[in-house]
Amino acid sequence: MNYVTVIYLGNQVLYAMYFFGRMGSEVDVSGLDYTVSGILSLFLIFAGYLNAKKGMIYRTVLWMFFVNVFLFVCSGLFDQFGSDFNILSTGNSDSFLFTLALLVYNGYLFPLTIILDGSGLALIVPVVLSCILPSLGYLIGKKLPQNKQNSTNI
Repeated sequence: MNYVTVIYLGNQVLYAMYFFGRMGSEVDVSGLDYTVSGILSLFLIFAGYLNAKKGMIYRTVLWMFFVNVFLFVCSGLFDQFGSDFNILSTGNSDSFLFTLALLVYNGYLFPLTIILDGSGLALIVPVVLSCILPSLGYLIGKKLPQNKQNSTNI
């Protein structure tokens, strides 16, 4: 079982339940929003750690990053060449659906997205964090020594 994939999808469900259950508008970001987002980010680090401890290869922590890169590239391509072949856009060269999919896919980073709104970083940072967070957990899992309780004493 790929723990990063399961936790990533679980983060989406948990943050959606939190986001739709809270009071206030979507642009009002409170300290609790940052706390929930931070905890869900720690879950991703822990998932990378679990992948390392279960002996999985490094590539297993990067699947969510590959999906994010795909959505980001599609968003950019359809924004650049949308008037020619984008049947999914809402305007002449808008890549609305791919950008929305990228933001929803990284919903647990919603407070960060609100802070970075208006700059190109609102789309780039979630893509980068989808690589960094599980990779950090994987690195920690590989560097920490295994528990040697079953070793024989001489």
